[in-house]
Amino acid sequence: MFETAIVLLYGFVAVAAMAVTLLEGWANHDGLTLHRLAGLLACLLWPLTLLVFILHGCIARLLTRLSRSTA
Repeated sequence: MFETAIVLLYGFVAVAAMAVTLLEGWANHDGLTLHRLAGLLACLLWPLTLLVFILHGCIARLLTRLSRSTA
């Protein structure tokens, strides 16, 4: 259940960012350029980097607690 919510939230953020990127190209009458395609790929990947930073913080906090409790 929780994993489904996370995947849906990730997908929503990625799709929203992709929609903004596509609308920007449409408004500028640029079409799909190489830079626009790279931007669409970045829209899929940047939430993943945010997830990595959040997980890193959680793991660091957990390890700090564990090291204090054993000392």
